[in-house]
Amino acid sequence: MTHHGRRLPRVLGAAGALCLGSALLTLVPAQASAAGDLLGNPGFEAPDLAPWTCTGTAAPTATTPRSGGSALSSSPGAGDLGACMQTVTVQPNTAYTLTAWVKGPYVTLGAAGTGVSTSTWANAPAWTQLTRTFTTGPDTTQVTVTLSGWYGSPYQADDVSLSSAGTTPSPSQPTSHSPSPTPTPTATATPTPTPTATATPGNTVRVTNASELQSALTAAVPGRTIQLADGTYKGNFKITTGGKAAARITLIGTSRAVLTTTTGGGYGLSLANAPYWTVQGITVTGAQKGIMVDASDHVVLDSVTVNHMKMEGVHFRQSSSYGVLRNSTVHDTGTARDGKGEGVYVGTANTLSDKSDYVQILNNVIGPNIGGENIDLKEGTTGGLVSGNRFDGNGLTNVNYDDSWVDVKGNGYVIENNVGVRTMNHGFETHSQDPGWGCGTVFRNNRSDLTTASGSTTKKYAINVTNRTGSCPVTITADNTVIGGTALTNPGIPVG
Repeated sequence: MTHHGRRLPRVLGAAGALCLGSALLTLVPAQASAAGDLLGNPGFEAPDLAPWTCTGTAAPTATTPRSGGSALSSSPGAGDLGACMQTVTVQPNTAYTLTAWVKGPYVTLGAAGTGVSTSTWANAPAWTQLTRTFTTGPDTTQVTVTLSGWYGSPYQADDVSLSSAGTTPSPSQPTSHSPSPTPTPTATATPTPTPTATATPGNTVRVTNASELQSALTAAVPGRTIQLADGTYKGNFKITTGGKAAARITLIGTSRAVLTTTTGGGYGLSLANAPYWTVQGITVTGAQKGIMVDASDHVVLDSVTVNHMKMEGVHFRQSSSYGVLRNSTVHDTGTARDGKGEGVYVGTANTLSDKSDYVQILNNVIGPNIGGENIDLKEGTTGGLVSGNRFDGNGLTNVNYDDSWVDVKGNGYVIENNVGVRTMNHGFETHSQDPGWGCGTVFRNNRSDLTTASGSTTKKYAINVTNRTGSCPVTITADNTVIGGTALTNPGIPVG
């Protein structure tokens, strides 16, 4: 939230852009449909979509295909991105090229797997080719390719291809913006779940109920993977043991592994003094706050789903630096509609002591029905990156000045390659809550749609700069665009 005056601090306590969650994924052999192609039915020429698995309404149709006799036509619902997914077998330490032809609003192509997280998108009425390259890690054996669109907006896709470019002499970094690679340790079979602290570091503990999960979290040691079976886990789950840079701890499951509270209160998942964790794939719902990261550096939240929170969805707090939220979906937060309930919150209001620095928020879908800003970056925090996200501001209340997708009150942030639709007044904003803060923001290649901005403010800007001075600069490059509203930015703010 934007706080234009002081107020009491909050009580301390908390399918994605790739949409990997709600459908059953189909594993297909690594065999070519065309020369060198690993995907089955890449041109959607079969009478059904198999081996693609889709959410929403999707089918192969003969309506204006790019080539051949048909293309994928998907019609996402009002709360759905219309994801179509296919999981294939790949080789470790190997370079791959992923391409697809798409047309429609904000169509995303992505790939995700152990040590792999990459996506790109286009917003075009005509056929446009998307291309992404990535290199698998030493433990990567499967990758899920995903096509997805935008809420309520039909899209088409055709001629999708995943092909190998050959092996590499050594493992490469994932193509994510993550500050460090976060490979998931290879799962190894165990005859029964053994969530005890005496288990061998590096093994996989499989859990099937809430009691086993909390025991496994308490007993976690560096290098361990905790794998959740699909199902509902009721409770307020706490992590208080850290991993190491060379031996992360991983909590992994599908979106059908759902953490929810029994009362709707407290935190769905809490990490406190617990650095070097990766939380991947799971859903957290039905709590006061979703995923809370406190005093925990290098935490990666990957492909998670967070929704239906009374307050914020994801919060990096108490000097939790180098955190990453990527490829995830956050919606329906701040359900009390009192201006408290950001999608993603970094830092703490009204203090400069919370140095949750260098947090990266990458390739997520945030909204709709976010009760505060989609992202709030507080004073005292520095050097973060907000890139490749899609924002839906439907649900903003304009209580406590939450009238934009992103509010930057920290220093040295880069805000780039994001898309936003539906807001109250503005798209992105900068503010100085304390002298010398809210400065040095760089805005690059953001696309803002203000055509339905519903707030009472007379002037509506894609990038509302409230605090630019010689000692508090802002950079707005010429590749930022806006539809509707008053202008790209305030009068007198240079663009170029």
